[in-house]
Amino acid sequence: MIIRFFQLVVVAALIAAAVAVYEVKYQSTYDAQRVAKLRAEIRGEQENIAALQAQWNRLTAPARIQDLAGRHLGMKPLSVTQFGEFATLPERPAPLGDPIGDIIETMQVHPKAEATGALGGGR
Repeated sequence: MIIRFFQLVVVAALIAAAVAVYEVKYQSTYDAQRVAKLRAEIRGEQENIAALQAQWNRLTAPARIQDLAGRHLGMKPLSVTQFGEFATLPERPAPLGDPIGDIIETMQVHPKAEATGALGGGR
C-alpha cells in the first residue's frame, strides 16, 4: 500500500513538473515574440527619425533658405560693404553697478572669519 501511494505521489510530481516546463516554454516563446516585435518597432522608429532628420537638413539648407528669401521676400545676399564701422556704433551705456557686490562689501567681517575666509557671522 505504501508503494502504491509513493507511485501516485511520483506520478503527480511528474505531471506537475511537465505542466511547469510547458508553462516556462510557453512564456519564453511569448517573450521572444514580444522582443522581436519591439525590435521591429524600434527599427521602424529609427528609420522614421532618419527620414525626418534628412527632411530637416533639406529644409534648413542655407542655399534653399537664401533662394526662398530671394523669391518670396525680395531679399538679396549681403555684400561686404554693407557692414558698418566701429565709429558708427553708439556708445556703450554706463555700468549700472553690482548690487550683490555692494551688499558683500558692506557686510561686517568678524576677526575669526578673516582667518577662515568666511563671510558674515562665522561661529
